[in-house]
Amino acid sequence: MKKLLTILGFFWAAICLLIILIMFPGLDNFSRQLAKLSFMKINPTLSGGDMARSVEYEEYTLNIHEPVFDALIGESSRGFIQLDWVWKDSIPLPVYDSIDFNMDNYIDFIISIDPVAGTIHLDPLQSRVSDIIASARVENGWIVRVGLINEKKLKASR
Repeated sequence: MKKLLTILGFFWAAICLLIILIMFPGLDNFSRQLAKLSFMKINPTLSGGDMARSVEYEEYTLNIHEPVFDALIGESSRGFIQLDWVWKDSIPLPVYDSIDFNMDNYIDFIISIDPVAGTIHLDPLQSRVSDIIASARVENGWIVRVGLINEKKLKASR
């Protein structure tokens, strides 16, 4: 019996090796086709979340994303909102924007960027806004992630 199991084990290993050798050249194409399926999407932690709205200014466009509270199951107690500034022609003078990300007619925070000096200043006006999590200068603009506290989670824990 032990000899039979050993033979079956080697036979199974040989079949798996053949399958891998046959599939290996086509894995890149296979993964690209798999990524195009309708149910596949990029994790919002990587993409910054879905675009909520864009605000056009004379020198730049401000893209405001949906808040992201990504967790393995449900929502996290902490998250972020991503803001993208895209310069139209050249780098503008310092940018000063007041942001109402949840559209409740109350300014949630004021953010200023000095693109020449590379400095960012955040002035939180609501308790759910924490701090700047990440920022990056990109070729034609600036990307900033502002930390948020999930009020739904705070209410549920009380």
